[in-house]
Amino acid sequence: MQLRPLWTYLLLAFFISMLATGSIPGSANALSDRFGDKLLHVLAYGVMAALCFQAVRGPRLMQSIASVLIIALLGLMDELLQSLLPYRNASLLDWCFDIAAASVVIIFMNLFAPAATRTS
Repeated sequence: MQLRPLWTYLLLAFFISMLATGSIPGSANALSDRFGDKLLHVLAYGVMAALCFQAVRGPRLMQSIASVLIIALLGLMDELLQSLLPYRNASLLDWCFDIAAASVVIIFMNLFAPAATRTS
């Protein structure tokens, strides 16, 4: 599996900024109260899935599977970090929303992304 550097850096930058924002006491709760926890998970992990799909090079099936697995791993890391913070809590349901959002976005990317962005 090969990765496109620009898309990989964008994915990592988004993930790190999300973790940093969520690690500020009170910020994650304020955002969740305003927009809804599950909606935030779907949006954040949907964006990351799109970035990941663009980052992974290879046959479409491998690109899709790798993207969902990478997002699942990132979501797991996020939930593990939350379990270590006294003002946050980890949730298996949140992780399921992360994976579901990634799966839906990857399906749409396969349906609507130009063929050149899939394998090149």
